[in-house]
Amino acid sequence: MFANSVRAFSTGRIVLRRAPVAPISSLVPGHPRYAAKLFIEAQNPKHAKSIRRKERKLQRRIIRDVNNLKKYDETNKPFEVDPVLGQGGFMERIKREVANQDTRLAGGFDREEFEALVYGAEKAALDKAKGSSVLHEATKLAEERKKRALMTILHLRNTSVADKKKLAVKLAREEFSRSEGDSGSPEVQAAVMTVKIHFGMDHVRANKKDHEFTQYIRQLVQQRQRILKYLKRVRPEDYYLTIARLGLTDDVITREFPMGRQYFEDYKVWGEKKLIKHSDKVKKKMEQVAALRKKVSDYHEVAKEKFVLYKNSRLEKEKKIELKKLAKEEARLARAKLAESSESGNTNTST
Repeated sequence: MFANSVRAFSTGRIVLRRAPVAPISSLVPGHPRYAAKLFIEAQNPKHAKSIRRKERKLQRRIIRDVNNLKKYDETNKPFEVDPVLGQGGFMERIKREVANQDTRLAGGFDREEFEALVYGAEKAALDKAKGSSVLHEATKLAEERKKRALMTILHLRNTSVADKKKLAVKLAREEFSRSEGDSGSPEVQAAVMTVKIHFGMDHVRANKKDHEFTQYIRQLVQQRQRILKYLKRVRPEDYYLTIARLGLTDDVITREFPMGRQYFEDYKVWGEKKLIKHSDKVKKKMEQVAALRKKVSDYHEVAKEKFVLYKNSRLEKEKKIELKKLAKEEARLARAKLAESSESGNTNTST
């Protein structure tokens, strides 16, 4: 309310000086404190002191409610991304590469190498059957059947999940390695764990009663957090680059969270099924938070309306002050002109 205090002379009395009024351009529209604004002009000016006291009391209550809501939102801030799976294109790219039939076959075989081996075997068999055209054609048909059978066996649709995960781990290790053959750097370990977590969550979705495997996924998530925290401590730049490439955020790594029923319900691991039954105490707290949020929202709406009124009243006051200054200046000029004319009249009379 007041800017500072000044001790006047030697009486020991404190003389208070009001804080300078902020210019209109510096006012923040919609600030909750404007919801407490009470206008004296609309009421009896004699009660200005009690009105200002009521205004300060209301303003303290508004500030308390807004701060309580901010504190609650800060402590219960949701994660920016899925804390287990993250987001982004890392795993999507890995899975597309694993499912790419043009370059990959089951068991980790490269398609080009496989076709080169088949071609060599076919050429060797045809060279042995050069003597007879009938034998040559029969050998060629037999080699074609062998090739189709091998392609069917090695097709990625017929491979196991373990082979796909093995290939995905290999691709992740190649993408995040610092040098050739690197398999132990924190970036590589975090990438490999992320691949295992994604494949593990596919198993958890299909087998929600497999609690032992769910616990294994929890341990992987916690281990990934520890590895990335260590990377953040020793190489911060590599840490932020790594979590960005993995589709994670800093709060997912630094904040602890229980991967329990609440997580499975919030991120709809098993669909829209409700997994948590809140107690009466929790329900009451949720209702209180909802009521507080609505109250703060109402404060903002009222503040917007009162800000317009407050700004208009400030403009009117400034306009009145300017008019008073202009009237005083005109009166001063009129007096000066009158004094000048009277002096000239006295001079003429004396001459």
